[in-house]
Amino acid sequence: MINGEITTSYKRILSNGISIPEMGFGTDIAQTWRNSSNRVTKIYRRTKQYYKLVKSKNFKRLKVDNSLPKIVKYAPKLNCRLFDTSRAYGGSEYVLGHELKGYNRDDYFIITKLSNFDQKNKTVKEAIISSLEQLNMDYVDLYLIHWPQTDTYLKSWKQMEQIYKEGLCRAIGVCNFNIHHLEELKKVAEIMPMVNQFECHPLFTQNNLIDYCNENGIQVMAYTPTGRMDFRLKRNRKLEIISKNYNKSIPQIILRWHMQNGNIPIVNTTKLDHLRENMDIFDFELTNQEVEQINSININSRLRYDPDNCDFDRL
Repeated sequence: MINGEITTSYKRILSNGISIPEMGFGTDIAQTWRNSSNRVTKIYRRTKQYYKLVKSKNFKRLKVDNSLPKIVKYAPKLNCRLFDTSRAYGGSEYVLGHELKGYNRDDYFIITKLSNFDQKNKTVKEAIISSLEQLNMDYVDLYLIHWPQTDTYLKSWKQMEQIYKEGLCRAIGVCNFNIHHLEELKKVAEIMPMVNQFECHPLFTQNNLIDYCNENGIQVMAYTPTGRMDFRLKRNRKLEIISKNYNKSIPQIILRWHMQNGNIPIVNTTKLDHLRENMDIFDFELTNQEVEQINSININSRLRYDPDNCDFDRL
């Protein structure tokens, strides 16, 4: 670090040659609101207030303790340059567009997603144009189908290919696709996904899906990468020992494990200090034995929605 700013930068290359940062910040305030405490609910409400006040140019009433805008504004100084959002994330597209406007467009990487509602009710082009308006940008770096919604995802993928060709996004991919979804997609696709974003952490390593993605040139992106610091991770003896060996926190050890396994982790926090800690994992490297020890923690415990058994209308 230099003056509190993290200076090291690492990137991966997608199958179409586009470079992408090795770690990102997730802005899923809507998901946080649905599943967490009253404190986080207040953050969600303040962010909605922020959206309305900025849009109305009523800046005097803005609250300085609004976590998401503050984190987004400062994140690039911590070398966090990948931001993950969605049409389904409660106004966070607008927050990103407003807070990043002071940076050069080449200084950050934006991911947004085609929501289930838009899959059913709009064309993909209409959906991404709506996102671009909120983001105040001409293109996004990566556009993803958020869920393999039955009866719509194959049709949506063909439209994804078209907006990619038109330059509205620099890369396209999917979220929450299992192997059988990708196999169905392969039957109709002219262009295969460059990324698959799905739940992955030491309790749920998804080895078969990761192997499939690697074999097919699909970059793995992991959400819930630290398993929400489930007690089974917080109290895991293997992680405790490795953590002490490197004088790093257990979340830092897990994030480093993701990187060495080739995953791009998407972290989520409401505190700038936590983001700073998350980004400070480039000054050490786990041994192969330690990586395998963390791999062995897996118990196939999913903590989020199962794409083969969920209500897409609620996501």
